[in-house]
Amino acid sequence: MRSLLIVVVLTLGVSHSAFADLKKVDKLKAAYMFNFTKFMTWSSINTDSVNFCVQNDEAFQQFLTQLVESRPSSSGAPIRIVVLDGKQSCTFAFLTKNDDSLLNLTTSTIIISDLPNLIDRPSVFTFYEENNRLRFEIDLAEAERLKLSISSELLKVAKIK
Repeated sequence: MRSLLIVVVLTLGVSHSAFADLKKVDKLKAAYMFNFTKFMTWSSINTDSVNFCVQNDEAFQQFLTQLVESRPSSSGAPIRIVVLDGKQSCTFAFLTKNDDSLLNLTTSTIIISDLPNLIDRPSVFTFYEENNRLRFEIDLAEAERLKLSISSELLKVAKIK
């Protein structure tokens, strides 16, 4: 648990004044999402690149891009941050709205959300707040369906669904 917290705090060190208008909780979500990739492996990955699709939030997308560019990828493939527009193939998708974006995703997309109930299928990681702290839940059934291997270090700090 401590190692994940240290990694998240160090990752947030890339924050600077250009992202002052981005909420702290959104910066934490970005750091967690990037670090999720370091604590899991997946077989449904295109080895050319990992596309991390984000719904239309330019400040969040820029912050996550800077985060990714400042740290090496543990998957071996470069991580690209792209807008979720239905034109890209998404390895990961961060959903903040329950809209038709979900319908454009393939069944192998690893979904991260801060919405408890999505239209079509569950997210693997769901953010929530508890006692003024950002937490996340992992849906093990969805992770198993996607053939994800999640580190015990990550599972220790998550609420398991």
